[in-house]
Amino acid sequence: MPTELLVGVGGAFASFLSGLLGVGGGIILTPYLLYGPALLGSPALPVKIVTGLTIVQAISGSVIGSFRHHRYGNVSYRLVRVMGPTGAASALAGAFLSAYAPDRLLVGIFAVFALVAAIALLLPQRGPAQPVDDLHVNVPLAMGISVVIGFFGGMVGIAAIAFIIAALIYVLRVPTRVAIGSSLAIGMFAAFAALIGKAATAQVDPPLALIVLGAAIVASPIGAALSQRTRPGLLMRLLAVVVFLSGIRMAWQAVTGI
Repeated sequence: MPTELLVGVGGAFASFLSGLLGVGGGIILTPYLLYGPALLGSPALPVKIVTGLTIVQAISGSVIGSFRHHRYGNVSYRLVRVMGPTGAASALAGAFLSAYAPDRLLVGIFAVFALVAAIALLLPQRGPAQPVDDLHVNVPLAMGISVVIGFFGGMVGIAAIAFIIAALIYVLRVPTRVAIGSSLAIGMFAAFAALIGKAATAQVDPPLALIVLGAAIVASPIGAALSQRTRPGLLMRLLAVVVFLSGIRMAWQAVTGI
């Protein structure tokens, strides 16, 4: 399969899940681009180029997905103002540092993100059913969470939206649908900052990035629209399965190098 087609298919599927489940898409696109070429007879893509492509998908998916969730009233802009800028600053630092990090370290960080988030997402749902405007959160804790998640997300080229969702629900006690919508907007800040760092350190392939962007423009709104017809509990279980399977494969590579 030609590399361009492989990237386009992966970008469309990841973006669909981005809108449907609130995940940034990189959690799916990263293992797909790392392991898919070998299975489909395409040339392998370097790990750092893969991280650059996933951050492009994270931007397109989070922008389109957050816009749709805004229309449904599921975005808390207070949370976005608190966590977005701090997450962006730390993501920029992480993206620059990633240019000098070994590939297995990047894969290992990704695996930790995925596995911990999967476990958290399988816990019983928390967070009162309340209007977006009535949400009250611990601001210092929210900022600290965004700094940590933003930094490591910037390193591996994802907005770490799955991890943000888990933190919003189980640490900050945000209702599930609001957590999904707000995480996309928060991750958008980190994704833009990480893209700057990745592009400045030659970790972005422009032609392939344009293919990922085009796929996201088509697929992400479809997923966001469908999410309104799906129960929040089912959304979280689907997200946990997807994240867990990705994390297991990446952990194996980080440990064995295979």
